[in-house]
Amino acid sequence: TVLAYPPAALWPLGWGMLVPLFWAVERTDPRRAGLLTYAYSVLRGLLIVRWLVHALAVEYGVATPAAWAFTALLVAVYALPPAFAVLVYRYLRPRLGKAAAPLVLGALWALFEWLRAGPLALPWVLVAHTQAPVPLGFQLADLGGSTLVGFVIVSVNAALAHAIVSGSLRPLAVAAGLLAFSVGYGTWRLAQLSELETDLRVGVIQAAVPQAERFQPGSAERNTARHIALTRDLLARQPLDLVVWSETAVDTELDAAPELVEQLALLARETGTPLVTGAPRSRDGRRTNSVVLVTPESGLDDSYDKQRLVPFSEYDPALFGWLAPLLGPVTAGDPYVPGNPRLLLGSTLPLATPICFEITYPGLVRELRGRGAELLLNLSNDAWFGRTGYASMHFLHARFRAVELRSWVVRAANTGISAVIDPAGRVVDSLPLFAEGTLVAEVAPAGRPAVYARLGDAPILLLLGAFVVSAVFASRGLRR
Repeated sequence: TVLAYPPAALWPLGWGMLVPLFWAVERTDPRRAGLLTYAYSVLRGLLIVRWLVHALAVEYGVATPAAWAFTALLVAVYALPPAFAVLVYRYLRPRLGKAAAPLVLGALWALFEWLRAGPLALPWVLVAHTQAPVPLGFQLADLGGSTLVGFVIVSVNAALAHAIVSGSLRPLAVAAGLLAFSVGYGTWRLAQLSELETDLRVGVIQAAVPQAERFQPGSAERNTARHIALTRDLLARQPLDLVVWSETAVDTELDAAPELVEQLALLARETGTPLVTGAPRSRDGRRTNSVVLVTPESGLDDSYDKQRLVPFSEYDPALFGWLAPLLGPVTAGDPYVPGNPRLLLGSTLPLATPICFEITYPGLVRELRGRGAELLLNLSNDAWFGRTGYASMHFLHARFRAVELRSWVVRAANTGISAVIDPAGRVVDSLPLFAEGTLVAEVAPAGRPAVYARLGDAPILLLLGAFVVSAVFASRGLRR
């Protein structure tokens, strides 16, 4: 399972990684099946999200035991939904037929995974994410998001496990049908998106500033000058319609640094090119993590403030203040306040600019698309997490958003992964981790929103829930 996710990202394993677990689940009682799944999920979580320990202990300076304790507590919560999914399934299992059982397990797993990713706000390491390296594997996301993709993958795993346990070929027919559905739909959609017209040239700056060289005395001036030099060099080689810097590329409160505002305005005027950059702001007593638009005509023209803040690092969660002493340095400094959903206007296109891990919340990004966004810019700073695989895991969320919204996605990350992703989830160009550089790509305004962009999660949740209920009643009295 761990190898199916970044950094290894061996995506074929996703189609069989749960088979050993489900094989064991079929051979035990409900309580033990739930406990076994919980233990599996905890171990999976600790092995994969070790990047959180790196950020806390190495970058923030939290004591290593405390960093592991906080990570373990988070993983302990993260592991509950799949355990409950299997527990419910095992109680229902005697009432399910051989063909229906794998689909019910897939539906329950997908429903509880949605609960973790949405209401519980832990959208990491979803089953669907194993397929992000291969666009063919997640085109279904434009119909039902990662929930539908996850349902198909888990059901295939369950069908393979059922075939082994029962010695029956019927579950294999279920697996083959689901694979044919996913591959067939993916092939059709990719064929439709094989030739994409473009009419906008966007440049991305990846300055690769180490975290230790940010938010220090004089660092804002040095790092802004570094970005300006890279931008001028890029624009000297070719004209562009837009240039994008990363989250907090200007690493000081912009409203308290008028000289930096003037430097940005001067860059836009002299080059004739709008600039989008991340920078903290402080207006009317509100401290925000923001993205600003600087235009040749108006200078600092518009601003978007991050809505979903990082607990403890960016704000103090009221119900979990008791954890603050465990994190120590993470909670230092004044908290940010959340912003509201809005677009950046005044450039060549209406821009949605989710900041950092806001890209992991499809509902947030979908709302911006619904407000008329025609291009999605994701500004981030993943320097906190080193080379632990986090950057790749964060990046795959952007690929899913591209397919769900059928929109181009331009990602500017301080230390990478910076990239341009087309509406089919294909990476057009990218910059490697911890490498200073620039890239240019041609993009286009988003077209008509796909089904998932218009309707969200409700239809797939209702369909999966209705399927579970109908399968239980339809299979009543059938023997295992």
